[in-house]
Amino acid sequence: MIRVAVCDDEKVIAGQIEALLFEICKNENIPVNTDVFYDGESLEEEILKGTFYDLIYLDIQMKKGDGITTAKHIREVDENVLLVYVSGYDNYLMELFRLNVFDFIKKPIEPAYFRDTFLDANKNIGNNKFYFTYRYKNEEHKISCMEILYFESRGRKINVHIKNGRMETFNGKLSEVETQMEGGKIPFLRIHQSYLVNYHHIKSRSKTNVILTNGRKLSVSEDRQNHFGEQYSRLLGGEIDA
Repeated sequence: MIRVAVCDDEKVIAGQIEALLFEICKNENIPVNTDVFYDGESLEEEILKGTFYDLIYLDIQMKKGDGITTAKHIREVDENVLLVYVSGYDNYLMELFRLNVFDFIKKPIEPAYFRDTFLDANKNIGNNKFYFTYRYKNEEHKISCMEILYFESRGRKINVHIKNGRMETFNGKLSEVETQMEGGKIPFLRIHQSYLVNYHHIKSRSKTNVILTNGRKLSVSEDRQNHFGEQYSRLLGGEIDA
């Protein structure tokens, strides 16, 4: 599921963007969820409440909360969300590049260009996998991968241990989580039948244990010691070479 926010104080434009998204996603079989905002302030409030988006379409000029200021505030909270600006003016382009904007769509919106931009964004999101998503009690939840310390399997439950001390729980198998995280931007390493650990939160390791950045000590099972050691050394070597 890709989660998209549309922010434009012109209701006709916001409606057009949402309609185009639904049409493209229906034709391409892409699950999508959209939220529409008519000013930058309400979008910021939603993000500050903890809502994460994969992609945001943002008008530059709005009566309540201009798009550039809104983008600066969003970047303070979320460095990974893709931003696509929608505007009738192109004299803001230099400022947009400083905000790491994914693309710029000029009004009036050309549907073919909009489609190409969205599909490129969707591909980028799929390749990077900045977020882990899961369903629990008929609700979809989303967590920034970089915030996850490790996944823990407890019977049929998966506990997600998060950097701020919070823990989320859902029904599932650790092997399925491992498959979902493969090839993502954030590497997760299987050190035990019960543990899948974020490489970036491993503070130190020995053959039999890892210590995480929050001080938590986890065991490395005997049957996974060699493979984990090889994976860890390869990732560490990549950092050193860089």
